[in-house]
Amino acid sequence: AGMRVARRLGAALTHRDFRILWIGAFTSTVGTWMQNVAKNWLVLDLTNSSFYLGLDSFLGELPLILFTLIGGVVADRHSRRLLLSASQYVQMGCAFVLALLVYSGAITIWHILMLSFVAGTAQAFGGPAYQSLIPALVPKTDLPNAVALNSIQFNLGRIVGPMIAGTTLAVLGSWLGQDTGTALCFAING
Repeated sequence: AGMRVARRLGAALTHRDFRILWIGAFTSTVGTWMQNVAKNWLVLDLTNSSFYLGLDSFLGELPLILFTLIGGVVADRHSRRLLLSASQYVQMGCAFVLALLVYSGAITIWHILMLSFVAGTAQAFGGPAYQSLIPALVPKTDLPNAVALNSIQFNLGRIVGPMIAGTTLAVLGSWLGQDTGTALCFAING
């Protein structure tokens, strides 16, 4: 009976393509939350300003309001897989640029604000592509399970990501220097 319950709880994960997408999304969510924690720490370290902390969050979320509808239209008319991949590559590039700028000591608040907006824009196009891929990867009978598992991965990533970021900032930052710990959070996300 226990095996049957486990199979029902993870029914969508029995489909290879959904499982790959789920693992990739979970990994990306963990990395995104790591980056958010490190970025917030960095903004406060650079500016000691709650205004810039709020502005960074605003600029990261603004593209979601402005461009998600457009991203949905693009996802309906073009390859969702290609759009999702492009979105992830842009976000990866932003993470690596942040890591390099922090590690080299060249980072400014304007770099962070600009990269937050660029990454948010990529999310505005990648999000609708991701959401519309799910029904194509599982049969209709497993779709409610796939939606539930998607929520689980997102919420689990919101817990695991900050925990790893905090550990990276505290432990590696104290051993290698705070800037190195912050740069590592960005690099790990990338």
